[in-house]
Amino acid sequence: MTSALVALLLTASPSSGTVTLPLSEYQLVEVLPPAPMAGAVTSQRLTGRVTNDSLEVTAHLVVSIIDATKWTKLSLFRLTPGVTLVDSSQVEGALVAVQHGEVVLVSKTAGTWNLELKFSVTGGDGAQHTARFTRGADTMDGVLKLEVDGEFAELQHGAEVRSENGAWNVRWKTVSTRQQQVVAARPPMEPVITAANAQLVSTVEGRARLTVQYALELDREQRLTLKLPEAWVMTRVSLNGSAVVVPEGREVTWKVTPARPGEKTASLELTLERDFGVFHLSGRMGVTLPGASWPTARVESSVHLPAVFEWRRLGGSLEPAEALSWSPPSMPGKQLSFRQHLVAAAGPTLELAYSVDLAGRYFSLRGGR
Repeated sequence: MTSALVALLLTASPSSGTVTLPLSEYQLVEVLPPAPMAGAVTSQRLTGRVTNDSLEVTAHLVVSIIDATKWTKLSLFRLTPGVTLVDSSQVEGALVAVQHGEVVLVSKTAGTWNLELKFSVTGGDGAQHTARFTRGADTMDGVLKLEVDGEFAELQHGAEVRSENGAWNVRWKTVSTRQQQVVAARPPMEPVITAANAQLVSTVEGRARLTVQYALELDREQRLTLKLPEAWVMTRVSLNGSAVVVPEGREVTWKVTPARPGEKTASLELTLERDFGVFHLSGRMGVTLPGASWPTARVESSVHLPAVFEWRRLGGSLEPAEALSWSPPSMPGKQLSFRQHLVAAAGPTLELAYSVDLAGRYFSLRGGR
């Protein structure tokens, strides 16, 4: 009897039976259709500034990721020879990075982000220059709108360049010999730093950040050299409002031009960081600002230090100041102000002493409130 039942089961057709599943189990096996695309660049705007020998490009992108079930990588721009990524905005939920000669965005989070990328593209040597900037597979063809420093360069086409085969080709030439002679015939203007505004912020653990803004005065391209103080590491540089590559070494040089044609001003901003180490109950703290190859008319420094300590000046070239000619951003801690006029090549210095503030809000004397 048993063998006959087994034979009957083995010979039964698979399609002859039906299976009934509970609704909850049926919903678990239902597969949704995939997204039509994983992500895309939905908006793109490119601007560029032509200098004497390079093209500075700023790309503003709006990027959306749709598929959150897997990692998505979007190819934004190619780093071909002569193209350098200078700065990029970082966003929460996505990573902007360089991979295999491309700038890419990687994410597994559905969302939309606004990105700003800055590039420097070399134009080659000689009087005629050509800079080529190439998009990635996921960005769009379009128009690159240009500004040009007319005192040093002249475009060989219009101020708007359309991409061809996924690339923008910008051509310009330097000023003619006759124009250069006219420029050279003018009385030379001695370049000067009219003001250097520094802000130093330190935590109680000793981690410090120094930001220095230089107001420059010059009438043509000049070289400016800064000597960085020991133990400080430069993390960011901005020249005429545009981020540039952070150079290596303790003595660095930039080619500076006026911010706009016909003007005689420029700006340079540095961000430096260091670790002073953990503060003790009392001690000393020495600060040296960068030294400059141009004379500096005035240096003003706003120093923000841990409020748990009492601070007093021991020495240095920077003198106490009751008020500053500029308004530093608000920062926590005790603020001290210092100033020095007519600074030569050596960097301004400051020597401070500190001790625990027993009368402050962190500590109190016996019997005090």
